[in-house]
Parts: sequence; structure tokens; C-alpha cells
Amino acid sequence: MTTMAEAIREFIEPLGRPASSDEIKSAVMSKFPEKWQPSTLQAHLYGCVVNNPKGYIHHPNARKFLYKNSDATFEIYSEEKHGPNEWQPSEGEDAPSGSEELIEASIGLERDIEDYLVNNLSAIEAGLEFVSRQFVTDVGRVDILARDASGNRVVIELKVGEAKDSSVGQIARYLGWFRRLDGKEPRGLLIASGFPEGVRYAASVFPRLKLLCYRVQFSFEEASI
Repeated sequence: MTTMAEAIREFIEPLGRPASSDEIKSAVMSKFPEKWQPSTLQAHLYGCVVNNPKGYIHHPNARKFLYKNSDATFEIYSEEKHGPNEWQPSEGEDAPSGSEELIEASIGLERDIEDYLVNNLSAIEAGLEFVSRQFVTDVGRVDILARDASGNRVVIELKVGEAKDSSVGQIARYLGWFRRLDGKEPRGLLIASGFPEGVRYAASVFPRLKLLCYRVQFSFEEASI
């Protein structure tokens, strides 16, 4: 008996392109009329997404095989294309009290830092100019693309919290992809709140990769009553 997850996969895989939620719903409900409720399908498009951190909390038993793009389309997740799964909690790690709020705060912080970087690249390096953000490559989505004062392509990857070993592997894939595309060596900037010793050793292998620590500063102003 076909499960809903299998029905979704069977529709998306042959397409060779991302599909919208409306496309998926129309195809699945047409092929399997009256078998499932629309709300069940919607729940699968939420709980089966690899890069939806909240899905691991609300639907821990759902098989994660979809990747949701920034334009709200879906495709089959591929580690080679989308990067390692950094959204899933570590094995054996219990979700702490208030974890949903923490996840929302983390996502919001990353978005805020990325917005700041896009508009203040000169704070990182004099002459650094913005080119694109959330740039799609064959091996994943680059947070920010820039160009330095010498015209070199600069790949910028942002991580909220400490960087992991996989972060170095992720930006290394992007650097390799652009090297093949451009025929010359790009530069890389990996930005995080900190870098454990093992990550520093891994990064030291790539001479054109620089590690940068961000620091968040708070200011307060009195609100009117």
C-alpha cells in the first residue's frame, strides 16, 4: 500500500525540478482521490522537510526527505546539492523546554545577521561589494556572494553559534564549484560565533578560507507607556 510520503516522492522525483505545494497537492489528490485529507498532506509537507527544524519537534517520526527552497517550492533532499543535514538535533539530544522558541530565535538571528552583512560588507573588509544572497549552485545554496577590491569572487557562509566540522566541508564544496565555474580560485569567509580547535585545523587546509567571529551587541531604549 502506497503511503503519502511515497506518493509525494513518486510525483517529485521524475519532475527533475522543484514543485510548489499546490502542484504536489493536486497531483497526489488526483492520483489517490479521497484516500487522504488535505490537512494530512499539508502535515507531510511540513514534517518531512529536512531543513525545517521545527519538523523534528512536531513530527519526530516523519521521514525527512524533502528540501524546501526559499521560494517555498519542494524537491528531494540531496546532501551533495543542499549540504549536510545540520537541522536535525544530535542523536540522543532531548529537546529542551522552550526549544521551539529557541529555534525561532536562532532562525531570526541568522536572518538579522545576514541582512546586516548584506548592507555592511565593508565592516568585514574594505572594498568588499555585495553580489547576491542565497545563490543556488549545483552543490547547495550560498548565503552571500561578494567581490573583493581585486575582483575576486568571495563566498560567505554564516552559521549561528559555533561552526561545526561540516561547515568547513560545506563552504569547501562551494569554493570547489566556483573554481570549476570560473577557472580561478575564489575566496571564502566562514562566519560564526566561534570555532572549536578541530574546525580550525580543518579550515587551515584551505589557504583562501578565512574564519571570522561575529559578536552581537545589544542596545536598549525606553518604550513609551
